[in-house]
Amino acid sequence: MTQHILSQIHEQIARTDTKNISVIIIDDGSTDGTLDMIKNQFADVHLIEGNGSLWWTGAICLGMKYAIEKLESDYIVWLNDDISLAEDFIIKLCDICESGELSNEIIGGIIRDQTYKDWIVFSGMVNKKLIRSMDDFGTAAAIKVDTLNGNLAIIPRGVVDKIGLPDLNRFRHYGGDFEFIFRAKNAGCKVILSSSIQATTDYQVSDLIRYMPPWMQWHLAHNLAQRKEILQGFTNLKSHYNIWHMVNINHCGVSHVPLWKYSVFYIRQVLKVIASDFWSIQKKEMDIRDYLKLQNVPQEIEEYINSQIINRGK
Repeated sequence: MTQHILSQIHEQIARTDTKNISVIIIDDGSTDGTLDMIKNQFADVHLIEGNGSLWWTGAICLGMKYAIEKLESDYIVWLNDDISLAEDFIIKLCDICESGELSNEIIGGIIRDQTYKDWIVFSGMVNKKLIRSMDDFGTAAAIKVDTLNGNLAIIPRGVVDKIGLPDLNRFRHYGGDFEFIFRAKNAGCKVILSSSIQATTDYQVSDLIRYMPPWMQWHLAHNLAQRKEILQGFTNLKSHYNIWHMVNINHCGVSHVPLWKYSVFYIRQVLKVIASDFWSIQKKEMDIRDYLKLQNVPQEIEEYINSQIINRGK
């Protein structure tokens, strides 16, 4: 994936006149040959090595700090390596940055599924509702949002000077992007989701399921091993519903959260998941179907999930 996106970036840069784009890669202790691949094939990349303890937010902070202090960058672009950029991505990026109008705005792009192009899987959020369809834009090319996913975002240096870096202590992995951008908006910065800045990703059914609320995952689980893994997710930083992420995101702007709140949240969530076995089957299935509609899930995938619900009920 890293090789693929670096190739895309370099090919697109070669088709423009710009000399002002630098690429920073944070490799947090990989053991699969990625380091050697980058050194051998992309010698101009600024390669920063971690020891495996950075997680997403730590890696992002390290890269942003390097961009500002070493490269004196005017703009920082967050990019996950598991996406494929639109053919005109670099051109549109240069147009935005060279316009000089982006000083107090953060602009996010949309990530579509590579198979179902009308399905937006990563974007932004307005009033706690994720943008999942092009219909959410109406006739506008861009809309104001409350926060953005960190997969693809353009951040002016001035915003970082104003609010600092993402909070790597409270949001080590999940939530670091949402908190940073939400904090920027509260500080008076505009947050814009643009439909013209695009990429695609291979979004699997397993990805859809793992982002569902825990009790929904519990209902769809086929065996005890899967249910055990769901419960372990409350204390696993790789899980989007881990207790630190969930409690901290609910207390954004609060400087200190008492430890007992994490314990209480954990107990309540575990009890809720286990108690869901005693809820009405009809209500659970209706809630899951409503969730899939809200997520703009393609019909084929919705039918597959519904078949799993039916099989689970047998």
